[in-house]
Amino acid sequence: MKSKVKVRRIFDRLDQSYLNGLVVKAKQGSSNAFAELFASVAGRQLYYLTMLYGSRDKAVKTLPEVFAAVYRMLPSLSKTDLFMPWICRISALEYMKETGAGADADGGYDLSRILNLPLAESQIMLMSCVQGLSDNEIADIMNVGRRTIQRFIKASRRHLTRNSGGGEQDLSLRSGGSHKAASLEATELTTLETSEILDSVFHACGDEGNSVPMETISSYAVYRKERFTLQRVIVAMALLVFMMLPLLFVLPSYTVTIEDTGTRGLPVYTVKVDSILPVGKVIAKISDHELPVYEAGAREFTVEPTRNGNMDISVELVNRQSVMTEHDVTAVDAEGPKLLGNKTMDDGFILKVEDSGIGVDYREIYAVSASGKVYYPVSASEEDGVVFEYPTEAWDVYIPDHIGNTLHLSVKLN
Repeated sequence: MKSKVKVRRIFDRLDQSYLNGLVVKAKQGSSNAFAELFASVAGRQLYYLTMLYGSRDKAVKTLPEVFAAVYRMLPSLSKTDLFMPWICRISALEYMKETGAGADADGGYDLSRILNLPLAESQIMLMSCVQGLSDNEIADIMNVGRRTIQRFIKASRRHLTRNSGGGEQDLSLRSGGSHKAASLEATELTTLETSEILDSVFHACGDEGNSVPMETISSYAVYRKERFTLQRVIVAMALLVFMMLPLLFVLPSYTVTIEDTGTRGLPVYTVKVDSILPVGKVIAKISDHELPVYEAGAREFTVEPTRNGNMDISVELVNRQSVMTEHDVTAVDAEGPKLLGNKTMDDGFILKVEDSGIGVDYREIYAVSASGKVYYPVSASEEDGVVFEYPTEAWDVYIPDHIGNTLHLSVKLN
């Protein structure tokens, strides 16, 4: 039965688009592109061969043959996105040529039928059903997800079963037994090993080799998708924070003006904020009494004080930076209406009042009797005055202006 080896992911995912670009450049004869291609996939092939041989030393000795074959045959690779299964096939063939392993596969399907499948399916089935690698190990080497490997294996089984003309056959038996798990150290080549292998590849193929030093190429790390993406995100976030850092200390700048409303005794203060950052809040207070603040437009607010005194206006931006200014409010009408005179009639009386500030609020005049009953004027206007029916008991009459200042009169029977 297939032995399952649980392996954690030990390779960064390669950027397949970048890898395809390297393949194209290497096919066109760029030795530097081939050197970077070597740097990106050599660890995976070393890991694969180490598991096949059970020996890192043998795997390292086979790598020059593998990459020399890759260098010679790369122009014949028609689809760049098949580079990973293609190079794995070359490694597998080098191993089988040297050891003879796989020639007498005694699983349900012989080796020749597996090798006749499309390249990706064929190589994955070879690694899984003949060489005994787990799905996780194949995914690591092939630079794909484990579910992708499982889909390929499932599709390959259907193709082999359909072509066999019979039912399902057992694919669990493998020639040569299970592979030996490779250690994490097996995936890394030393600087000396890397240079020697690459030099021997170029020498065997009659090429002068790469002009960019291998240490420099290895430091590019552009082909390592996950790590490089993380680095780019970190750098981008750091740059963004650096660029926005001055904004954290931006103070609000604003002006406060008194608007002419045309009505005496009720001033309106307009606050206009000049800032590139949005306004968090605007607060206005007189003697710890908070006043209503209205949003009149973009970065424009109005305050209507209802009393005189020292008004504090505080503007806070979204960066929590705030500025407070003080304003002496003196234009608010603080006096209530005044009684000018009264007149008694047969069935009632008239009160003449005036308010030099905001004006008498004739709609809110009322009286309360000693027994607590509320009475309202028969009529009330600036021209005719306030007309009440004659009271049958003592009254308290309340005459307010439009901002709540109130004249209180006591009316008693003679």
